[in-house]
Amino acid sequence: MRNKDLDLETVLSPAYLQIWENSLLGVMILDKEGLILYVNKILSRTDDLLDLDVIGKPMTSFYAIQESDHLSIQAIKTGKPILKKTVIYYTIKKKLVNSLCSSFPLISKGKIDGVIHFSLNLQVSQNLFASYPAPKKKVPLVSSRYAVPRKYTFDSIIGKDTVLNDAIDYARANSRTDFPALIWAETGCGKELFAQAIHYESTRAGKPFIPINCAAIPENLLETTLFGTAKGAFTGAIDKSGLIEKAEGGTLLLDELNSMSLDMQAKLLRVVQEKKIRRVGAHREKPFDVKFISTCNIPPSRALEENKIRLDLFYRLAVVVIEIPTLKSRKSDIALLCSHFLEKWTQSKLHVADQITISDEVYAIFNKYHWPGNVRELEHTLASTLTSLGTEKTIYKHHLSSYFIDNYEKTIEDRMRGEKLSSHHHPFHHPGYMDQADMSGHDKICLKTAVDMFEKKHIEQALTRAGYNISKAGRLLNLSSQSLRYKINKLNIQLIND
Repeated sequence: MRNKDLDLETVLSPAYLQIWENSLLGVMILDKEGLILYVNKILSRTDDLLDLDVIGKPMTSFYAIQESDHLSIQAIKTGKPILKKTVIYYTIKKKLVNSLCSSFPLISKGKIDGVIHFSLNLQVSQNLFASYPAPKKKVPLVSSRYAVPRKYTFDSIIGKDTVLNDAIDYARANSRTDFPALIWAETGCGKELFAQAIHYESTRAGKPFIPINCAAIPENLLETTLFGTAKGAFTGAIDKSGLIEKAEGGTLLLDELNSMSLDMQAKLLRVVQEKKIRRVGAHREKPFDVKFISTCNIPPSRALEENKIRLDLFYRLAVVVIEIPTLKSRKSDIALLCSHFLEKWTQSKLHVADQITISDEVYAIFNKYHWPGNVRELEHTLASTLTSLGTEKTIYKHHLSSYFIDNYEKTIEDRMRGEKLSSHHHPFHHPGYMDQADMSGHDKICLKTAVDMFEKKHIEQALTRAGYNISKAGRLLNLSSQSLRYKINKLNIQLIND
């Protein structure tokens, strides 16, 4: 049934009413003013409307939700359908309901004359599914949102870069404490790898390590997922522990904390602060012992400025801040990483070749590329070459995917365009600079020296402003303390207070 065919007269016809009445979905029909014209029995039971006179009354009178949050009202106002939205709400009798909802505007002669709303009670459907006997033969699960992840340790982190090893040392020091840690890095740098390494090198290694992706779980489900539920809290609710309880004695990873809503962060704040948890619908609090590790895919300073993370929650979860360097900032590790991946695939028999090598041409390309997807992109790029390698044992440029080559060539074009612009407006040029180069017999500018001079100048200014406090200076420069110390040592900057 197409959207344009849906109108109020059609959905209220006897034939359709018979369908709605025998549907497994809850159905409600409203006019353009939001007045209830029809509710089927299943929705009346779910939402405690059976004994109420609801026909002709405003739908908003029976639901304790702000008018702007009602999917039906949104569909009437926008004229657009809202599909498969998870909604948790209280009925008029204070019963909590968790439903998957869709709302479709009803249109007649180009004008909205109402809305039809469908809802699937998730608790009832889950209980119905659970009531079926398990198959005699065990079927292996392909994936699970909370599947036990592969165990990683600090030995699993590949690289000899100084900044990377500083981050490893800092993370290893945190593993010997129960202080919460926040790990931030761009996508593909290995944030969960660091989090697991902290857990499995700590005294909590024998207890659960449970990750939860805050961006992947709908906001309305996140509270029950984290805190659990009490029997009777809503239709079909049972006593069920949340992920915080499941992680008892171990570590809970809050992946992409900056994707969690501020309202949910406020609820989490109290739990972290009090070290006590109350299941949704429960009256008692329960103490717990869990170490929190959070990750963030943007700089913490930016997350705070953009109000992506509450400041009070940040102070409690970011006692230790660990920054993982990008791959483009540690290209000296590319060869080492490539060797590691190829050896891993050969040992696991993902490729039949005894030994695979990479040509100098491909290494040169890898070292010129900017790697926006970081180590994960390198791994996937290398893996894709194995499909076109055949019986050959050396990876050449023609083995690289067209997708990667297109991105690589765009990188080179952008770089050349930037160099042309900088040749006219060089950021390090000042009167006498070229004259000095010419007088010394050189016709080129050493870019590395110019960049070092630029960095040294700004770091010294930041240190002066911060009273030579490394942490404060780092915040001014948007650098972690360990990254700033590395640059200070590299550029031979003298610290007055040292």
